[in-house]
Amino acid sequence: MHSIGERVVYGAGGVMEIVDLRDISVGDVSRSYYVLREVGAASMSETLIPTDNAALVSQMRPLLSSGELISVVRRAKAEPLPEWISDNRRRAESFKHTLASGDRCELMKMILSIREAGKRRGEEGKKNFLSDENAMRKAERLLYSEISIVMGIPFDEVGGFVDSI
Repeated sequence: MHSIGERVVYGAGGVMEIVDLRDISVGDVSRSYYVLREVGAASMSETLIPTDNAALVSQMRPLLSSGELISVVRRAKAEPLPEWISDNRRRAESFKHTLASGDRCELMKMILSIREAGKRRGEEGKKNFLSDENAMRKAERLLYSEISIVMGIPFDEVGGFVDSI
């Protein structure tokens, strides 16, 4: 059971804080919900997760410790990057799957892979594909927001911190 004030990584939503535990009734049926709000977001929008829905609750993962996050980055940098998928649609589908998985090591390898592809394209006088850049930004938001909060580093400095590991 999670508690109010706890910070979690929720699905592809990034770092969220449980701000309330709310009972909501619809007709004669009442359900309890975790009320999540994205940490650091300008908006006050809330995500409601039914406490009795194991599939959704299982997507609420605890934040990793600073040591665990550093290990994730080091492991991702030490492992070979996945082979670049030349077909744009298949690559986008692969990125979508990685983002949905929330696997921090795979997110880091995805970021590194897109950066590397961007360097290669830059050497050819070309820019990275916009879809790849968007996927990288989503992966950075997911992973870097957790690193920022856990390590106490401003979000815009996390990229440099990750590069130094």
